[in-house]
Amino acid sequence: MDFSSTQMLPVGRALLMLNGIVLTSTGISYIFGIDRTTLPSLDKLFNEKATFEGGVNVLAPFAGCAYLSTSILNMVAAVKFANYETSIIMTTTGFLFHGAMAFVRTFLMGNRKKFYDGAISFGGNLGGGSGDDSPTVGTLSLSPKPSSVKIQQGDDYVQVESSYDEEGILDTLSISLSEDERFYTIKTSTTTSTSAAPSTPVFRSFLFQTSSITAFYDGSGPVQMKDANQDEGHFYSQENLSRVYSLGAEGGDVSDTIPCRAADSSVDIKFEEETPSQTVIFSGSSNLDGGLSGFQTLLVGDLPIPPKMDMWGAAATSAPSSPKTVKSSTSSFKLSATNRDLPGLSVPADWDESSLPLTDLQSYLTGIYASPVGCLCTHVNQVEEGQTLGQIATTIARPDRGYQGTYNYFDPDNYISTSAILLSMEPYLQAEVKKVLLRNGDMMNKTTGQLPHHFEGADPVYQALSGEIQTGPNVFWVMSCFNYAKTSGDLDWLKSYMPTLRTATNFLYDLFQDDADIKLASVPGSLMVDVFLRSNYTSDTNAMLVGFFREFADAEEATGNSTGADSLRDLADDISEALVEHLWDSTDDDHFITQLNPDGTTSDFVDYDSNLMATAHQVVDAEKAKKILARVDSGQCRKGVTFVSEVWYGEDDTTGGNTGDSWCAMGRHAWFDSLSRKIYDTYENFQALILDPLQTHLTESTFMHERLACDGTQQQNRTAMYFEYPSVTAMITMKIKYGIEPGLTDFKVQPFYSESPEFKWVAEKIFVDFAPDEVTLSLARGLEAEDTAETTIKLTKLLGDTSFNVKNDCEDEDQQVQSDSTGSLELDTTMGLKCKVTISAR
Repeated sequence: MDFSSTQMLPVGRALLMLNGIVLTSTGISYIFGIDRTTLPSLDKLFNEKATFEGGVNVLAPFAGCAYLSTSILNMVAAVKFANYETSIIMTTTGFLFHGAMAFVRTFLMGNRKKFYDGAISFGGNLGGGSGDDSPTVGTLSLSPKPSSVKIQQGDDYVQVESSYDEEGILDTLSISLSEDERFYTIKTSTTTSTSAAPSTPVFRSFLFQTSSITAFYDGSGPVQMKDANQDEGHFYSQENLSRVYSLGAEGGDVSDTIPCRAADSSVDIKFEEETPSQTVIFSGSSNLDGGLSGFQTLLVGDLPIPPKMDMWGAAATSAPSSPKTVKSSTSSFKLSATNRDLPGLSVPADWDESSLPLTDLQSYLTGIYASPVGCLCTHVNQVEEGQTLGQIATTIARPDRGYQGTYNYFDPDNYISTSAILLSMEPYLQAEVKKVLLRNGDMMNKTTGQLPHHFEGADPVYQALSGEIQTGPNVFWVMSCFNYAKTSGDLDWLKSYMPTLRTATNFLYDLFQDDADIKLASVPGSLMVDVFLRSNYTSDTNAMLVGFFREFADAEEATGNSTGADSLRDLADDISEALVEHLWDSTDDDHFITQLNPDGTTSDFVDYDSNLMATAHQVVDAEKAKKILARVDSGQCRKGVTFVSEVWYGEDDTTGGNTGDSWCAMGRHAWFDSLSRKIYDTYENFQALILDPLQTHLTESTFMHERLACDGTQQQNRTAMYFEYPSVTAMITMKIKYGIEPGLTDFKVQPFYSESPEFKWVAEKIFVDFAPDEVTLSLARGLEAEDTAETTIKLTKLLGDTSFNVKNDCEDEDQQVQSDSTGSLELDTTMGLKCKVTISAR
């Protein structure tokens, strides 16, 4: 079955091709293949519907097809889905959807997996289409071999019934593809007709050719692993499994000769209704013969229990002494396979390139789901055996982690990773972030308000790895709590938690000396780079405190304390004025110096972090801000996004002579660089200097190293699979380029990338359809779908000096509002997940 030509057709739907069902000595395999073909060829081959029984080879033309080795071919059935006869482009790289990305390189279903010992048995060459140039994304199989198989086909589904006659077991699996969907819907039911427990367990196995697998367990947190070591690649659990996705290529660690690279394929599965409650997750090519990751569910029979559940280890080698017998099971799940390293089921149903460029979609989804989500360690046993802790690492599991055994760095590492995770707008992940935030809050010194710098195992540590005391953990943990409230809409929690946040802020208030003439905080250490020796009146902490106190003021006002809000805004203004008065370099007149000491001496490394924080928080006027950006851009390492400083921090300027961060770029600096560009610079500079380089790195690598070099390349000797740059790339794509920012009491959509932007941004708890003459919005304003709240919508880039009609599904009457000459508009209305607000030019 080797067709030599490809015909491009005007398509609006996808076609599913069930190329074969193969019965082998080890089980039944459902094989989904994609080959180069044309619509006329499909019509000729698939002109009849068919039902096949048992091992009968009915369709002779397929006996020698390129998909399978004929030596293992007992039965092949091919089915056409008649509803899609005019809706397909098929190539060797997969389904192409009209106006959309190339989804699904190949999704092969095959390969049987023995549950007890982890051995894989291949049923011949299942490697893909003609010329083997269609790589495998994944396989699905049933084992052991059934007594008989019955296959039925309808217009938009295939149903396979597998019988185990001696055991009285019947497994039914239906696969359907609805119009205009990018995913398959698979429903299964496995039953026993006898009262006795089955003597042979029956399993359904999923095997993927992608290396990093992430599993979401309801109520107990996610688990992720990449390239597990031999005999450590099985994770058994009886928790309900709600989602599994796998992406990324094998290797890419510091010790590997091959750098991080994209796999350009992924599989994403979401369970609905009944979810499998007895599963094992697989990871590592040394544990899987021919696969890189996967998972298996028990259908009927006894689940083998390893010595320890919910921990990575070896395969269970025998049945349990006290079996937990399953006599029936059902499941329903969606399955998406894509030719990008992103979870396909998070792609909006009506997405296409015209609504959101593929690079931006991938930067958002890959930036969140590949790295920062994999850093979460909130599942039981992930930190300490027998404990469930709200902690997060700095890298994914591969299989060890960077900064092994340490967690919850809000200096500002995990401020950045949690910010990205929260922007997924997925309630499950937002709840996991909340666990992390509460963990740090629980360990706060209730007297001084000091928060842990990090955790070593389960134990809080209040000093940085360098031994210094940093101000960053208090600043960025509090801001992370605000981020949770903004994205989840959970203002009730924020209001109840404000006393804890105020106590944490006391640690920062104590940095100000009541009798000092200078209204600046005097600090013991660096804000964001712990090994840099900075102290006294520093520009980094004080520039950050301007933004911090203004944001805290917004939180006080949102929770009903307007008096406290006014006081905090006054404090922020005082710090801002003092910064300019005491730390602005009056000689060069283009940057803030590093620090001022009590004796009047100063030091200056032309720090890019403090200066970019100052511009991001509008400490200076536009003239000074542009001078700062020009100074940053004149540095010899501008290609490093974004470099730490102009002047080298030498051995005498760092803790213990540690100069590891003295010659590199950091994602945290790039974040404040991006905020500054949106206020004071052009989109073209932001795109060329920051967005394009980071999106290129992410889409080509999927996983990234901890730092970039002076020339903009990844520093291969720094920690691999680090969260920072992927997180920042997702953040700047959503919040800077498209200007989408849920707030405590407001919702901003203020695009940066065009004067006449048109785009659509859709996630689980947010909807934005933007054009200059019409905007449609919805945003969750609480944990329940019915929750609503009065919200101020703030828009820019609309038609200028134009009257707009506002229609809200949650309000009885429309309202009329007017944009100003710049196309900006503000209005107050009710918002909630079920409140669609449409703002249309009249």
